[in-house]
Amino acid sequence: RTALEAAADAPSLEDYVDAMGWMNPFYAPLRKALDDPRYSATEKQVITANLERVRAIPAIPEGKHILVDAAGARLWMYDGDKVVDTMKVVVGSQKLGETPMMAGWIRWAIENPYWEVPNDITQKELAPHVLKGGVGYLKAHGYEVLADWSSDSPVLDPKAVDWQAVHDGQRQVHVRQLPGGENFMGKVKFEFPNPQGIYLHDTPAKHLMKEDARQLSHGCIRMEDAAKMHRWLMGRPIPTDAAPEEKVPLDKPVPIYVTYLTAFPAGAGEIVFRDDPYGRDGDIRLAAAD
Repeated sequence: RTALEAAADAPSLEDYVDAMGWMNPFYAPLRKALDDPRYSATEKQVITANLERVRAIPAIPEGKHILVDAAGARLWMYDGDKVVDTMKVVVGSQKLGETPMMAGWIRWAIENPYWEVPNDITQKELAPHVLKGGVGYLKAHGYEVLADWSSDSPVLDPKAVDWQAVHDGQRQVHVRQLPGGENFMGKVKFEFPNPQGIYLHDTPAKHLMKEDARQLSHGCIRMEDAAKMHRWLMGRPIPTDAAPEEKVPLDKPVPIYVTYLTAFPAGAGEIVFRDDPYGRDGDIRLAAAD
């Protein structure tokens, strides 16, 4: 739809123009705040930086869509312009891997998933544990070792692997964590194919949701209530008898937008300024501190 068509369908053309209805709903209050004397010059620079981020989010699409804010570590579930629900999330840390701004389509759920451990985590985190405590560490935490990442890769005896070479980056093995138990993916994950390999997933580490700063993961997005998300997207509860890595398509792909808002519209013209955990406002905030 064009902006003119949307304006023609709006109940009030004046309200549509005032709210900049052709943009995402976050845009108009941020844009108006640039003329508000209660905000300092530095705050307006932060607002301007956030306007650029909001421009990348479409105006409200029809149907279901998901918005994730990595700066605030929060997710919203929308149906059209209505917020259906919201939840806390854990997103990437600056040290382990930031969650990038991106857009995509959730096309399927993977129920009872494996955790396919990325090579860098195997090298930097799992291999040191094995070298320190032996291969029993892998069995105790539900890991199995495969020769490579091919679909028919054989399972290896972890005792036959040179874990020092893995730790030193001289050899790679494919490690995965079996479904159930303490599996890092929890009971379900939702993929939206992207080059960075980012996805939404459940987590057994619910205590992390109590943290105020939830930039704690390697980049993927851990959900506070994956069961709620599954019911909303799939129309049914997470099954208790799913086969390992059960891939179930959605009836219709659902858009997802991942952004980073350090200035957030809170209603009544108020803008809430948040921490900048990834340092993306760094030049602005450092200049203000000088």
